[in-house]
Amino acid sequence: ERMSGANLHHSMTSLNTGGNSFTTGEPHQGLAGIGLLMQQDGGPSTKVFIKNVVPGGACGRDGVVQVGDFVVGVNGNNVVGLPVAEIRECIVGPIGSQIRVSFERQNGEVYERTLTRGSAVASEDPYHSMSRSIGDQRLSTSASAIPTAADGDVLRLRGRVHELESELTICRDELGRARNLLDQDKDNSARYVRELDMVHRKHQDQVAELRHMLNQSEQARRELEIQNQSLEGKAQMVQESFQRAKEQTEAREQYFADLKRKFEDVQLNFEKDIAIERDGKAEVTRQLQNAEAAMSRQKAEMDQFKEQERIRREKEEGVRKLLHESEAKLIAAKETEEKVSAASKQLHLLFGQWQKDFFINKSKEEAELEQYFLA
Repeated sequence: ERMSGANLHHSMTSLNTGGNSFTTGEPHQGLAGIGLLMQQDGGPSTKVFIKNVVPGGACGRDGVVQVGDFVVGVNGNNVVGLPVAEIRECIVGPIGSQIRVSFERQNGEVYERTLTRGSAVASEDPYHSMSRSIGDQRLSTSASAIPTAADGDVLRLRGRVHELESELTICRDELGRARNLLDQDKDNSARYVRELDMVHRKHQDQVAELRHMLNQSEQARRELEIQNQSLEGKAQMVQESFQRAKEQTEAREQYFADLKRKFEDVQLNFEKDIAIERDGKAEVTRQLQNAEAAMSRQKAEMDQFKEQERIRREKEEGVRKLLHESEAKLIAAKETEEKVSAASKQLHLLFGQWQKDFFINKSKEEAELEQYFLA
């Protein structure tokens, strides 16, 4: 039984290590995992995901961990980016001990489960029941020869057998899918062969067409050679014409050079005349500025004279007004004098009348007094 357990352990390890897949079973006596089949696709930097949950294992009994979840942490340590073998070494531990494993759902939800390490308990399906009965019969026949200390190994071996059976079931499913893919590849290959035949026929048609085009090109080449011979004669004529045109061009260049020299002389004389005219214009401008300054001064003096004339006229107008007022006052004074003279005459007459009346009245009073005193 011990030899059989070792062989089964070797078979399970060789099966699970293919394609970067590992199961968290028991690597040796006294250690156990949590009943997971892990796989890592796309290189060591990718996340490790759960390919299968072993029925009856720690994760299977927990019922929360699902196929397709990612393993992201072990006992609070981040394991993202580690190879699947290192993650397995982190998970495996003494039987009965607890471990905290963090998982991540496909939708990004992260959760943590506390699991107890131990051998997986086989599910009660007919196949496992039959395997268990066969194992029990074998163990019963040799129970007297097995020491009591080996009971734990036998139980772990049974769990390992059940894990291996689960792995074999998964492998059968994958083999069926591989066969389906192989059939699809065969169909695709047949289709590709048909397409290649069609391409080959098209290629032959294109080759025939290219040969026809090549013959046409050869005929066109001969025609071009004939045309080339005629063009060589024309080229000779063109070269002679070009030589004559070159001579005419040189004569024109000489003529243009003479014209350029004459133009430069005319331009020099013109610049001299322009300079003289510029100097004369500057002198006229200075004289004009002086004249404008003199006109400005005369205008200022004229404005000052006009202002003085205006002030003089205003004063003369004031004097005229004063004379007019004086004449009016003089006339009023003469009228007042005439009124005073008339009043004086009237007063003089009144005084004379009063004086006359006074003396007359006085005589009467004196006569009365004399008569009074005499009496």
